[in-house]
Amino acid sequence: MQILPEGIAAGARASELAKLMGVGLTTLQRWRREFKADGNGVDRCKGSTRKVAHRLSVEEGQRILFTCNEPKYADLPPGQILLDLADLADQGIYIGSERSFYRVLRAHGQLHRRADDP
Repeated sequence: MQILPEGIAAGARASELAKLMGVGLTTLQRWRREFKADGNGVDRCKGSTRKVAHRLSVEEGQRILFTCNEPKYADLPPGQILLDLADLADQGIYIGSERSFYRVLRAHGQLHRRADDP
């Protein structure tokens, strides 16, 4: 990256420098932005540090697990649990969507069988 400004100042094309370095042009442009800005040359491409506003909190995930593990819901899939909880939704108590139920149960290894064997 230290020879990059020298090469461009000498008249070399950025695309040719990228080819010489063995990287793509967009990667080279991103690196130049990182070195110019306060990024200190750190490639932040790996992993996302953004905060998702609609991500379930830990408490919401625990509430979903608690609900799914209640004895009357333990042998039901999330869609049927939500049908039974529709009266709570009418009262303004929202636990989560069917997709949220599936996501939380899968993350805790409880997607397939939650009921105790008789």
